[in-house]
Formats: sequence, C-alpha cells, structure tokens
Amino acid sequence: MPFDAESRSANLPGDEVPASPPSVARAARPLGRGLEDVSHLFVPQTTEAGAPATREASDRIPVRPGTRAGAAVLRPGEPITRDQLTATIRECQGALEDNMRVIDARIPCGGPRDDMDLLALDRANQLTIIDVEIAPGDGLLIRGLSHLDWVVRNVAIVQRMYQGLTIDGSRQPRIILVAPRFSPLLRNAVRQITGPAVMCYRYHGVELSSGTGIFFEPVGGERE
Repeated sequence: MPFDAESRSANLPGDEVPASPPSVARAARPLGRGLEDVSHLFVPQTTEAGAPATREASDRIPVRPGTRAGAAVLRPGEPITRDQLTATIRECQGALEDNMRVIDARIPCGGPRDDMDLLALDRANQLTIIDVEIAPGDGLLIRGLSHLDWVVRNVAIVQRMYQGLTIDGSRQPRIILVAPRFSPLLRNAVRQITGPAVMCYRYHGVELSSGTGIFFEPVGGERE
C-alpha cells in the first residue's frame, strides 16, 4: 500500500525525522502586514561563492600584513626628578624652542636655595631664564621674576661670565617656566604681565621601551 511522505515521517523515531529546511519553514509562514516591504533587509545576501556577505565585510578597510592603520598609543611614564628635567632641557638643545641653547645651569642668585635652574640664549641671542618644577608650578612665576631681577641688577657680572657669547643686551631677558601643570589663575596672571616676556610649558612623561620620555607643550603665550 503506498505511503505518502507524512505517513512515513510519522513512523520514524524522533531523531530520524528529517527537519524541514529553514527557508521552507519561513516561507510557509505568511509575513505580517508591512513586513513584505522590509523583509529583504533581514535576508543575508550571498556572494558568488555562496558565502554570506555582511555589511561589516564590505566596509572593512584592507590592511597590509605587518602594517597598522592606527596611531601609536602613548602611556604615562614613571615620574621624573627635577635633575632629570633640567638635564633633558640642557642636553636636548631646542627641546623647548628651535635654536634655543642652554649656556649654564644652577646659577647662584643670592640665597642658598634660590639658584636659577637654567640660563639660555634664544634664536635672537636674547637671554632666557628657565625655571622648572615637578609639582604644580604656581610658585614658579615668583621665582622667575626674582631671577630676572637678579640678572638685571647684575648685568655687568653676567656679561663677564659669558663674554665669549653673543648676547643681545638691548632686550630684557625672557622667562620660561616648566612644570607638569599650571592653574588658570597663574595663566591669567602671566597674560597681564606687560614687562618681561613670560612663557609657560607643561611637560608630560611618556613611557618608552628605554625608560621615560618627555613631551613639552606650550600653555601660555608671551606678549610681544
């Protein structure tokens, strides 16, 4: 006696009953109102080889083996000391400004703990006082102005100390302050100074394979 497909499936064990293909099962159920117009958005498209093609695959940026599409990620380095900071500025001529060269360090200015950290010449041969701090630098402005006063009052001594260098004595020395950060209050005060040119540089310690590197960032403009 002939059997149809349904009767044969009814006599098979549960794990041997052939499952209907997903496409057949979906096609057997009518879509709700309005879904016919958007149903194609949910059906995976296939490539010529029959593999599903996704939007992410079409938008993916090709990257050559061994190359990177992104930039390097920098991480904070270990804290540095004041000696390391001053040594970096002294050894890396032009670290703060192009063609700036440090000519001396730890210049005594009267008090036992009032040494000028660095003295430099900028590209115009103008004397530049550089004071640094590894803590927030709000106290640096007073130090810098005090060192400027010492240089102005002892200009003859300064000229004898560095008589082998070309120094533009017609211009008042500049002040550069270097610290990990400056408060808005100090930056506002610097902008109101109309006498000496004062520039603030914030430094960042960056982790390197050989230790800690330093990145200098200007945070205040000097008046011309």
